[in-house]
Amino acid sequence: MLKEIILFLIVNIFIFPLIPFPATAGILQDRINQYPHWESQILFLNREEDLYFPEWFEGEWEVTSILREQIAPLAPRLVTPGFESNKKYLDKEIKFNVRYIRDEISPKFSLLFPETFHSKEVIVADRAFNGMAITKAYLGEENVQSVTVNPKNPNEQTTIFAENNKLISTVISRQQETVSPTRFITCEITRQFFSSPEGVYKNAPIVYVNLVETLTDYNLVEPNLIRAKQWTAVYLSWEDPDYFLALNRPVALYFYTLELRKK
Repeated sequence: MLKEIILFLIVNIFIFPLIPFPATAGILQDRINQYPHWESQILFLNREEDLYFPEWFEGEWEVTSILREQIAPLAPRLVTPGFESNKKYLDKEIKFNVRYIRDEISPKFSLLFPETFHSKEVIVADRAFNGMAITKAYLGEENVQSVTVNPKNPNEQTTIFAENNKLISTVISRQQETVSPTRFITCEITRQFFSSPEGVYKNAPIVYVNLVETLTDYNLVEPNLIRAKQWTAVYLSWEDPDYFLALNRPVALYFYTLELRKK
């Protein structure tokens, strides 16, 4: 089903980055060490900042993504509708291109630190390009119409599928750790709002909302090669009728390996 067919990859494999800020040491590494025993959603204080990728991300890359493992922690009591259909991706190579580009940002003016008010160049993901490429790779070109980023909110991305099914993905919190000059860990929590005008219940479009946690550990192997591991957890939102069965526990866990080769 569309509502869980790896749609979180649209925003979460190549998340939109922000200005480097000191992360609380080891939070994300600890989270990696705890997998798959994630008993609740990770909590971040950072809700406004974005991630800015290291300089070595700049350019266009061919990505090979492989789903290595999927777990339904609350099975058989609770299994999400898309879990079974996602098994077809296990150990299968999915290829697509992504881009990271230079952008310029202007920090907010500060009376305390007026000297900080100047533009700064950063490396960011080409979000619309990446979202379209990933969606087409998983769902087929005929099943996606457009991917757009809200010009007023770069953390919000809208994907329009065939028959006008719509997915709005909004990053609501994030964290990052620069472990070394060649290792970079990121994590984001994304709220996904899926609507289907073709499926109607009591004269209203079917709507599905969930939260997705995506934790990615990037390692620069050589200038033209990045290898990464990625862990993704799906959580039910309070609007879901099964929410009180799951509460804040993940209902699906996915583990991927990623390889990015510069084109």
